[in-house]
Amino acid sequence: MAEASTSDFIQAPTEGPGADHIRQVMETYGKRMGDADLKGVLALFHPNAVIEDPIGTGEKRGHAEIGAFFQAGFDAMQGGILMTFDCAARIVGRYGAVAYIAKPVNYPVKVEIETLDVMEFDDDGLIVRMTAFWGESNRRIVE
Repeated sequence: MAEASTSDFIQAPTEGPGADHIRQVMETYGKRMGDADLKGVLALFHPNAVIEDPIGTGEKRGHAEIGAFFQAGFDAMQGGILMTFDCAARIVGRYGAVAYIAKPVNYPVKVEIETLDVMEFDDDGLIVRMTAFWGESNRRIVE
């Protein structure tokens, strides 16, 4: 019996900016969030991008709304929110998903939030849509 490969039954999309680029942007996003680099974070997003973070809280559209959202997070956490990969990124075509561990850098309470971020990219490699999945059950106080 011949051994089956995934290419025998899965026709995954291949369009988009490429897996290496998507992975790099997702890593850069996490680092810039940790640096509270609002300008740098926004540079990763298309000017008309849409985010929903966390899912179910409503969409923020465009750099102005997205920037205000991220700035409010930096203000609430008293600085950056370092987001490191909790696993390898999953990438197909123009989509990437990765589980992050988010840790506020300066916040006096040591907290970690497990989040799953799904991003869609345009042909130029900019994020056009991001949806983050996390809730109260994903937040924990650490010693």
